Amino acid sequence: MDARFTCLVFLLFTVVYSKSNNLEITSLHVQSDIRYRFATTLVTSTVANSDNKSVEAKFDVTLPDAAFITEFVMEIDGKLYPGEINEKEKAKKKYETAKKKGQTAGIVSQKPRHTNRFSVDVNVAAESSVTFNLTYQELLERVYGEYEHIIYIDPGQIVEDFKIDVAIHESRDITKVSVPPIRNDILSDSSIDEGKNALVTINRPTTKSAMIHYAPTTDDQKQQSDQGISGLFVIEYDVERKFDGGEVLVVDGYFVHFFAPSGMKPIPKDILFILDVSGSMSGVKIQQQRDAMDKILQDLNEEDRFNIMEFSSQSTLWQESLVSVNSNTTLNAREFSQRMAASGGTKANDALEKGIQFLNNVELDSQRIKLIVFLTDGRAETASHKILKNVKTYNTKGITMFSLAFGNNADYTFIKKLAVQNKGIARRIFEDSDSSLQIKGFYDEISSATLQNLTFQYLGKDDEVVENVTRLSFDTFFDGKELIIAGKMSDDDVNEVDLVVTGDGSDGHIELSLDSDVNKGVPELTKPEDFHKITERIWAYLTIKQLLESAIEVDNAEEKTQLNQKALDLSLKYKFVTPLTSMVVTKPDEKDVGSFEENEDAQLALSGSSFITSSSVQQHGQPGSAYMNRAPLPVYDISRGSFYAGGGPSGGSFSGGAGGDPHFMVRMKDLELPVCFNIKAKNGEILQLVKDPVSGVTINAAVVESTARNEHGDFKTFFGVLVLRTLTVEIVVKPSSIYFNGASLSWDDKTVFRMENVAIIVKHVGRHDRTMMIDFGNDVIVSIRRHMKQDTNMAMSYLNIYIEKETGISQFASGVLGELVHKSTKLFQITLDKQGNEHGHFLEVGDGHMYRFYTNLDQKQNVITGEDTTCWNVPKPMEGLLDENISKYIVPDMHA
Repeated sequence: MDARFTCLVFLLFTVVYSKSNNLEITSLHVQSDIRYRFATTLVTSTVANSDNKSVEAKFDVTLPDAAFITEFVMEIDGKLYPGEINEKEKAKKKYETAKKKGQTAGIVSQKPRHTNRFSVDVNVAAESSVTFNLTYQELLERVYGEYEHIIYIDPGQIVEDFKIDVAIHESRDITKVSVPPIRNDILSDSSIDEGKNALVTINRPTTKSAMIHYAPTTDDQKQQSDQGISGLFVIEYDVERKFDGGEVLVVDGYFVHFFAPSGMKPIPKDILFILDVSGSMSGVKIQQQRDAMDKILQDLNEEDRFNIMEFSSQSTLWQESLVSVNSNTTLNAREFSQRMAASGGTKANDALEKGIQFLNNVELDSQRIKLIVFLTDGRAETASHKILKNVKTYNTKGITMFSLAFGNNADYTFIKKLAVQNKGIARRIFEDSDSSLQIKGFYDEISSATLQNLTFQYLGKDDEVVENVTRLSFDTFFDGKELIIAGKMSDDDVNEVDLVVTGDGSDGHIELSLDSDVNKGVPELTKPEDFHKITERIWAYLTIKQLLESAIEVDNAEEKTQLNQKALDLSLKYKFVTPLTSMVVTKPDEKDVGSFEENEDAQLALSGSSFITSSSVQQHGQPGSAYMNRAPLPVYDISRGSFYAGGGPSGGSFSGGAGGDPHFMVRMKDLELPVCFNIKAKNGEILQLVKDPVSGVTINAAVVESTARNEHGDFKTFFGVLVLRTLTVEIVVKPSSIYFNGASLSWDDKTVFRMENVAIIVKHVGRHDRTMMIDFGNDVIVSIRRHMKQDTNMAMSYLNIYIEKETGISQFASGVLGELVHKSTKLFQITLDKQGNEHGHFLEVGDGHMYRFYTNLDQKQNVITGEDTTCWNVPKPMEGLLDENISKYIVPDMHA
């Protein structure tokens, strides 16, 4: 019996999926201890199986991308099974061993925004229970003048024993603490008062502490839905602010310095908005960009100066020079932004070069800040590494760049590097109804710079008294945010520190020191028993984060590896699950590696170094409509009779395809029957089916793992995503969606779509199943069959692919199918075994070599029609037919 128990935490999100309804969450407790912005959260959940058979339960935790898991313990039959944190490379070997035994399963649900995911499977015995205990830590970020502790609740059922308890302890007075009603993660207009959560109690034992309690009854949960409460449980708070050097905490020889002065005027800024108006921005996205700019332009400070640049195939400035903010310029700019129309290509390199040169020509003023806000939704026509190199060359005056990747089709790798290499911040804008609010919210975070060129010093009687310190200099401090510095005291006997912060404000140079209420500049030495080693863990947490961020910025592989090695050493020492480590889960009869799906920044920190990264498929979201032309075309006959347009039973040509496990069926030259073979690909791996440098056609397939097993007991694998590319076109195909150069197409559209000389038509072959034919217009035609699990006993939805016409594929093509196109194969002998089964003996000639391979005459399912087809089946994967080293056909990402 198969069931799924899922606990997704944003700080928490719990769901149970069960075919038998015998798997129940009997209790769900969340305890968060927030001490000096550092939150330690324990999620405890008990799952009971009332069935008389064992049930496989899946524990999924989706947590904020800023959090590190520190501990995982399962309690089964009164025994505790703690996890251990290992280097990812070592843990991966254990994972692969367990996976071969069929002991793990893939992740099936979509994770919320800005999150990581941890998951583990465990067998729950008949009429027994298992308790999961997960602990993780996070340093809360201050945004818009307050801290947020967010708990995402979605049990998927009514939970009898359900409660959340949060304790907050701060060194300064807590000035506000509130819990609004539970909401979803779609942003709403901040001007609307959300009110309060009526089921929450907030106690204030002292002015520096708060206790929050939430325990909805079963009736409370039923009032929302039969599946219980679903949404974000948010705690908002802030502490007393002063115009001073901040607050310093010292424990066990480590210190943490929180810096967020108040009462300073914003520094005037010279800002250039560089906005993508290419064809892929058409429809909803361009309107959301207009709405966001309309709000942003109304919020510019009077001392600011600004300009707007549109870019697509051309780059156009709104005004020839910067304009001051007043009612007339703001109105004219708003009218201009409302007229933005989407068309053309994405020449980001030209736009950035022109924009940087524009600001470089503005007279340098030490009391003004120059910055660029760059937004794009696609992939630049110039290679990203060339753009980054060019920006370094152009940006001689250190202009800060804030970059936004609009939608999942945007090149986030490029966007992130552009920001970190130019002192800025990157953000992915998710395509949803709140996209304009996301853009506006990002601008609000970086719109009010009150200090620049900050430097921190910690001095004793003679010299600096700290070492191993995190960042000591910052380009900019934004009002409403907070800077945090941590390090080690150089001498355990130090009891006096003069803290000095210097920087430039709107009125010139400033110097701040620790306020007099901290014993005339001497940090308050808090008792260790109040929060054992908390400052040391904050220091380690911050150091790891900054090392990983630095690894994103650098291009040198050796330097990146050194940064990652330092981060790994700290991760292991302080037992953090980071992009470099994994949680090895102990079970009653084995050890397994908890699957950890990381955010994009984590992957960027590791890419290009010698560290092993988890295989990942680049997932595309739902971009809005793009500029497209639906011109009428001759109707393609995609009935069964035309599936072998590239060569049918008469032989003489090649056609071939692939489907589940992955299974391949190919019609080769001079053969009457097709040849069938399997490839043992693993979950998350990406197979290159075709890569042809002449026609420009590339086809990659992402392998996903099912919960069903094959005859050998292994989990079945299928194709979950296909990416088909030419020099001008990228088509991303999933069972749920189709994207053409970022534009969303539909599996239900029966009309012919044409753009960039490519034609696409979809045929309905059942209630949910579809067959799509893609004609690239260069004598290459491909069919894709979608199999949906709805109303079937299939474990998952998946895709099959078939090359209908190969004439345009050159002899230089590589990939599983590409290599077979021009090989000549001869059936030179047929033998019978004792049971009367036929076996074919083949000679294959290609790439200057001759190969032999042995087959069985068998019945296999046609990957497109689904009908059983007689074929020559190669019993051993690829033996004699292709290179037996499967790594040759594995590529690192879908765009390789």
